[in-house]
Amino acid sequence: MRIINDWLTDPVKDRPKVVVTVGVFDGLHLGHQYLIRKVIERASQLGVESLVLTFDPHPLSVLSPASAPDILTTFDQKSEFLSSFALNHFARLVFDEKLRDTSSEEFLSNVLTRMAEPVEIVIGADFRFGRNAEGQESFLRTWARARQIGVSRVELQQGHDVVYSSSHIRSLLKVGLVEAAAASLGRCYRLSGEVVYGAARGRNLGFPTANLGQIRQLIPGPGVYAVLAHLKGKSFKGMTSIGHNPTFGSSYLTVETNLFDYSEDCYGEKLEVDFVRHLRGMMRFDGPAKLKERLSADEKVAREILADHGK
Repeated sequence: MRIINDWLTDPVKDRPKVVVTVGVFDGLHLGHQYLIRKVIERASQLGVESLVLTFDPHPLSVLSPASAPDILTTFDQKSEFLSSFALNHFARLVFDEKLRDTSSEEFLSNVLTRMAEPVEIVIGADFRFGRNAEGQESFLRTWARARQIGVSRVELQQGHDVVYSSSHIRSLLKVGLVEAAAASLGRCYRLSGEVVYGAARGRNLGFPTANLGQIRQLIPGPGVYAVLAHLKGKSFKGMTSIGHNPTFGSSYLTVETNLFDYSEDCYGEKLEVDFVRHLRGMMRFDGPAKLKERLSADEKVAREILADHGK
């Protein structure tokens, strides 16, 4: 899969004929995956290449910063996940003030066609584009028909008692319902960051933790979780605590992961954490000894939950 970091500024080497879709695709949940597979399927049927254009950062971070949501997936995470698809091209379309002010006509004629020649455009049921979201499906079809470009619409998808929606997934994660979120994502929710220095309280308790910093995504609600962690090319079972460390009266939020059967230094390393199950909420204990006792019980439960997850 060819990854294009900036659709509008990367050098143009060729303009392949493509079936293309455009969107934020935050979370790349099962509904997004269905649409992208339709793009790949149509490209194969038409004998052309497949292209997914994703807005980054989230458009609301420019349009309405105060109401912009915490993102579920970074561009790098999307690229990594889509590498398992038979997709030809995945590109970042940087959403900035200039793109915000681009008319729907300019978007189609100058942006969408920048490095590829669309043969067909695949859209979701809620597709809008251009300045103030003025471009609607009817305008797109008129523009495309004049250029002999096809337009295919994919209806919103929903599983049995499962909603495929980025906003719904965010609402689940905020209250710790990581299993329900995984049902919509088709995989565990993954949080990425860099291991930074912490207060070393966990080490003193016999439960050393890798403290996650430089997080750009939505952090699940406070609590203790059974997780699968990925570090230095290896995977580990563990448990992650998210909260303000009430036992020690801390005022800042921390994301701390205890990697089972791991004791090496990992400061400065990239750490990815897959949230498997919520174990319990945050609690205040009467001193370090009681906290250590509960952590031992948490570890036992987490190991049982993760027993079927191979390293």
